[in-house]
Amino acid sequence: MIEPVDHLPRIFQANLHRFYTRVVTTAIDSLEPAERWELGTPDSLDAGLDRARAQVNAHTRNEAAKAFVLVLSALFERQMRHWASFMFPPPRKPPVQTQGLEALLADCIAHAGIDGAKDSVAEVLIMGHNVANVVRHGDGKTSSMLRASAPQFWQSDPQLYVDINAGPSPDSALIVIPADYLLFYTRAGLRFWGRADRLSGAIEEPPI
Repeated sequence: MIEPVDHLPRIFQANLHRFYTRVVTTAIDSLEPAERWELGTPDSLDAGLDRARAQVNAHTRNEAAKAFVLVLSALFERQMRHWASFMFPPPRKPPVQTQGLEALLADCIAHAGIDGAKDSVAEVLIMGHNVANVVRHGDGKTSSMLRASAPQFWQSDPQLYVDINAGPSPDSALIVIPADYLLFYTRAGLRFWGRADRLSGAIEEPPI
C-alpha cells in the first residue's frame, strides 16, 4: 500500500526543479553577463567607467548567487526535515527538527538505503549547507573550516571579480560563488530525491 509520505520525495524533487528553473535561472540570467576587464591604469575615462560598471555588475551577480545558495539550502533542509519526521517520529532523540543537518542526512541515507556516495551527492549537499552558513553568519568556525576544505570559493580571477567594499573585508565577504555552482548544488538535491523516490517512474538523473 502506498502511503501519502511515499509521494514526498517526488513532490520535493518537482518543487526544487521548478524553483531552480523558474526563479533562480530567470533571476541570474536577467543580470548583466560576466565580462573580463583589463588590469592596470585605464587609458581613458570611458574605459575606467566601463571597468567600474563591470566590477559592480560582477559583485551584484555574486550577491545574487549567494542569496540563492541560502534559499536552495534552506529549501532542501526544510524538505528533508519534513520527510525525516515521518521516518523518525517522536520521541526519537535527538529530535528531527534540532538534529544537525549532516548527522540527520546520514541517518536518512542509512534508513532509506540511499546511495549518498554516487556523484558525491551527500558531500555536495553538506558543502552547500556550509556555504550557506558562511553567507548567512559571516566569519566563524564554519568559515574557517570551509576555507581550508574548499578554497576554490576564495579563488577568483582578478579580471572577473574584485571586492568593491571598503576594505579590509572579512574572509566571509570575499567568498565567490562559481557561475555553475547553483546548478551543481541543485542537481545534488534532485538526485537525492530521485534516489529516495520508491514509486514507479522515479527520475534519478535530473533533466537539467
